[in-house]
Amino acid sequence: MDPSLPQRKVDIILRRVGDIPSLPAVVNNIIDLMGKPQSSAAEIAKLISYDPGLTSKCLRMVNSSAYGFQRQISSVQHAIMILGFNTVRGIVLSASIFKLFANQRHASIDPSEFWRHSICTAIGSRILASKWKIPYADDAFSAGLLHDIGKMILLHYFTSDYESVLLEAKKHKTIPHGLSFLSIEQSILQTDHTDVGYQLAQRWRLPSTFSETIRFHHHPQEASNAQELVYVIALANAFSHLIQFNFNIFNSQFIPPEVLEYFQFDPEDPKPFENLFIEVCNEADSIEELLQSLSH
Repeated sequence: MDPSLPQRKVDIILRRVGDIPSLPAVVNNIIDLMGKPQSSAAEIAKLISYDPGLTSKCLRMVNSSAYGFQRQISSVQHAIMILGFNTVRGIVLSASIFKLFANQRHASIDPSEFWRHSICTAIGSRILASKWKIPYADDAFSAGLLHDIGKMILLHYFTSDYESVLLEAKKHKTIPHGLSFLSIEQSILQTDHTDVGYQLAQRWRLPSTFSETIRFHHHPQEASNAQELVYVIALANAFSHLIQFNFNIFNSQFIPPEVLEYFQFDPEDPKPFENLFIEVCNEADSIEELLQSLSH
């Protein structure tokens, strides 16, 4: 085989990523404004209010059972103050990305399953980051929501190749998660969803906390920025897959050893991890509601 073919395939994939439309101007403006320390909730609310879809999504999210407020929140500014800038930034980004890939239908994967996994990872990331009070904890929900965006890019723009990846994984009874699945992606595509997602994050000028978690959530030890957040996403990602595949019982064998080691997991006393997993399972009831918030 021509040794240049694999590199040619990677070049084609990365060039196609470069052709993906930029984020809408209002989204870029919101992200830029949120990155300025002097920005106020009122200024951000004004920008969001220019887009009825984003306004609706922010209000649906804050009024979902995941946040548990007793009374209805009807003001975008109030919603921003409750959710926080970083969570709102994640909602705005995710809603825009969701819209970009709306109405996809593929034989090998249901896009709503992809988003359910992403939302469950986001919920788990928020719980873990809050419990452990890690740096960049406010970014945990949003980073968890976007960590696997490379998979959706590959499925949407390289459908036949990526369906080959999914079929190969199914043939070997490999769940679409972890280093074994990454190896299958590499063998067929000569790249994987973490690198493709990272390239898109760079193109869209996403915050470095997001691009790091997208790139390194399967190799958190390689992250140089916000490493503790990347480890949290890696653990929440594993929890999400345990829930998604109906295990619903904590099993440390499904969590990467380096992640367990980083968080000082004690196999003689797994109770603290079991309790965290149960808490994420309990919050998973809100996944469908949050999915509706993003998609309508």
